[in-house]
Amino acid sequence: MSFLDIKFPELLEYSSDEIPIPIEFYLDVLPECKCIYLKLGYFSSKAIQVLSYSFAQFIYNGGVIKIITNHFLYNDDKELLDVNNIDLAGKFKNDLKWLNENIQGSDKHFMNCLKFLVKYNKLELIPVMLKPARMVHYKQGLFVDAEDNVLFMDGSCNFTANGLLENGETISLFRSWGSELEKNKIDKKRIDIEKIIEKKNDNYLYLKKEHILDAVAVNGEEKKIDELLKDELCLMHNSGLGAQITGIFNKHEEILNSIIKKVEVTPKFPFNSFPRDYQDEAYSNWLKNEKKGIFAMATGTGKTITALNCLLNEYLEAGNYQAIILVPSKQLLNQWYDEVLQFNFQNIILVSSDYEWRKRLNELNTNILFNKNKSFIIIATYITFAGDDFQSKSCNFPESTILIADEAHNIGMESVKKLLKKIKYIKRIALSATPKRNFDVEGNLVIEKFFNDVEPYTFSFSMEKAIKEGILCHYNYYPHIVSLNTEEMDEYIDISKKLLKFFDHVKKEYKKNPVVDSLLLKRKNILHKAENKLVAFRNIIQEHKVECGNLKYTFVYAPEGSDKDNVRLIDRYMDVFEEISPFSKAYAYTHHTDNKNEVMKNFENGYTDVLFSMKCLDEGVDIPRAEFAIFCSSTGNPRQFIQRRGRVLRTHPDKSLATIHDLIVVPSNPADSDTYLIERNMIRNELIRVIYFASLADNYYAAMDVCEEISERYELDLFALQEELRE
Repeated sequence: MSFLDIKFPELLEYSSDEIPIPIEFYLDVLPECKCIYLKLGYFSSKAIQVLSYSFAQFIYNGGVIKIITNHFLYNDDKELLDVNNIDLAGKFKNDLKWLNENIQGSDKHFMNCLKFLVKYNKLELIPVMLKPARMVHYKQGLFVDAEDNVLFMDGSCNFTANGLLENGETISLFRSWGSELEKNKIDKKRIDIEKIIEKKNDNYLYLKKEHILDAVAVNGEEKKIDELLKDELCLMHNSGLGAQITGIFNKHEEILNSIIKKVEVTPKFPFNSFPRDYQDEAYSNWLKNEKKGIFAMATGTGKTITALNCLLNEYLEAGNYQAIILVPSKQLLNQWYDEVLQFNFQNIILVSSDYEWRKRLNELNTNILFNKNKSFIIIATYITFAGDDFQSKSCNFPESTILIADEAHNIGMESVKKLLKKIKYIKRIALSATPKRNFDVEGNLVIEKFFNDVEPYTFSFSMEKAIKEGILCHYNYYPHIVSLNTEEMDEYIDISKKLLKFFDHVKKEYKKNPVVDSLLLKRKNILHKAENKLVAFRNIIQEHKVECGNLKYTFVYAPEGSDKDNVRLIDRYMDVFEEISPFSKAYAYTHHTDNKNEVMKNFENGYTDVLFSMKCLDEGVDIPRAEFAIFCSSTGNPRQFIQRRGRVLRTHPDKSLATIHDLIVVPSNPADSDTYLIERNMIRNELIRVIYFASLADNYYAAMDVCEEISERYELDLFALQEELRE
């Protein structure tokens, strides 16, 4: 609709003592506006109340409003601004606060609408006085619709409840599509109002506006557009303004209801917000790379939102959306589902062994034969996606379907890799904090070819940049050197000597042999199960409890496996925790945990103090409330330790700094010269993790100093290693 569809009075006038009355002008015109310029005299609370009844619809249409008003409040002619007072704007701010405290219902709704406009820079208030210190007493407005049709309103009607509803007031209209007189009037008045807004009319004293905007921001409630629309509908039902006004409202209810229904099913960027600049940049880069690419984004920087923003933009371009999202775990599947719902996408099918998906997928596959543009989103685990059942039930999906691969290194797994040549979807997004597969050059090449991308990738967002921009929080890092005990050291040396036979001293690496893999795993388990790690863990927990008084929001990565008594290592660590803090609550988050969402929610809310886990939180799971982390599980896999750090650095309103303690296990003393190079290589891998963690920590130098002795013992230069990693 536009202004041309509105039936205006034959004489282009509204009058308080006839039909139609002035309020009907606002109710008809506001929902169609994209821009409003008001040049007002009096501005009262009751005027706010009247305007409330169609204001959310104006916001829904993307409206912008600019209000020129004087320095008097109509209520008891209370003076808001004093030209002799230095703090004119501050005085106005205080009275606007008073105004908010003394109005209810629809007035509050209008204030909430103003807050929405202020937040997104769609409101400008221009308080003015005519020089020298004369009152502005205009009752004029320019209204522009989506097709650039313009209405100019002028008359005796003050912007007050009495003026709009009760007094003997009139409004006269002029239309840009009307007579020459009307057009000329509009042209002249538009120039006049725009000069005041641009502060180019020297006849006015321009008062500070920034404090007025602040007052609106503080006094209004932050609401989503669908909430504002529903509030508006309630106001119409409960206006209390009499039968005549209620009758006028009735004709608007059907329109408002249809808008609400549309809003409820229309995809949109969530959180009443807009994409961050870097998320728009990722989309732009993806377009330039023929809608393919790898998004290498640090854990916690919003990979999910960035990918869904691409899907949203494609929807805005094409009018429909079709996507398959691949995830490595059922937990991530549910997490993605929540994010997809935030974007208001519909027709979502979850595909894993936990869901009855086959019938729905089969129906969708058939429906697409008749409607290629049918919107859908499928979220599937990699394992299920790779199965024959899924592939046969998705054979009709269009080539334009977007394939989003979360934790995209999983694309390199054998069951998925063998499918890649058959995958017809031409739009592809890979998401990962660490796109490279460890020790898998062939797999990395396959992934890069499939997504038509190589380093530095279509879009990269480093952890360093994320911390600087406040997207991730700052942290302190404390490495703890833990030595093997005598028994463990003997076993470690024995395995090292056996490995020596397979060590290439020229290439400084092991020869390929199944025996090597077995021996390396055994030696790794010695580091995992080191008894002294429990001692270090105990000390860290005790010190933290003394320092902070509690252990809330603590997160522990425990080693996998069992000890020599066949007790799970995670249970051993939980026993130590219980000894130190018997009245605190701890929970183990593992692959066997059934109520994962409830466990995470309890941790977020502080009902559970400490969360213990092993590997199942390595990929994608959000734990923003974790403030204090202890890594007891040795890992030389860069993807694992980078992701684990990212788990702890997610921001939270009540969290300003994270703390990470990391247990670094080393041999108690260098062994004989024969195994020295093997040990040195192992220590080097451990120190690489320290360097990664320390490099972005607030206590960088202190963290590096802890490892100085061990690096000197094995003739390793920490700072040289750091430079090597930067290359």
